[in-house]
Amino acid sequence: MSARSWIMSAQNLPPNDLRRVKRSLVFERMTTDARAVIARIPSLALAADRRQMTLWDLAAALPAPSGNTATLWHAPTAEPPPAADSRTAGTAPPASVSGAAQGLRFDREARAVLEQALHVALQERAEHIGTEHILAALLRTGPPDVVAWLAARSATAEAVDALLTRLRGGPGVERLPAKPSRADRRNWRRATVRAHGGQRIPHPLATVAVVLTVMVVFVLCVWGP
Repeated sequence: MSARSWIMSAQNLPPNDLRRVKRSLVFERMTTDARAVIARIPSLALAADRRQMTLWDLAAALPAPSGNTATLWHAPTAEPPPAADSRTAGTAPPASVSGAAQGLRFDREARAVLEQALHVALQERAEHIGTEHILAALLRTGPPDVVAWLAARSATAEAVDALLTRLRGGPGVERLPAKPSRADRRNWRRATVRAHGGQRIPHPLATVAVVLTVMVVFVLCVWGP
């Protein structure tokens, strides 16, 4: 399934929102676990009678027994996410009728956190956007009440920072749904360079060549020609 068809079937994003999201490369680089988080959000928003998918829905969708963040969660000790308030309540179609989140869209704050997840991944020099990057973005930029709700489930900023340090940009147990194309890898590499202020990332083969050159020079210096 293409990125466009997956996004439309999982979230039914309006065309304008879809173009913005696709330009950001967010969903194209999401792992299967991260996509599963996004796919759970519409039903949570519908259950809370919201017109839009909010940060509360994103937070409630994150706890899962699989993925890189699975070890962070424990049984909830806080109240569940609040139901719709006066800003988000409305006439959302019942899930039993629509079978999908028809007409729902992410609100501005939720879109901003998903965009921030991309920046977190680039800063970590990751080749993917995983659940750890979404959670880190939510903890770093989300409102205090959402952050406190996550912390009550052991998902604290300190715990996520430690997880990112252990992963060191690696995929962990998560995987991309398909191998990125050469053009996609090139675009992602350029985005990573921009995220690090223009500092170029050495190609792995170039690194190996430098190490071998240093070893040869060392041997020649010690043993002579």
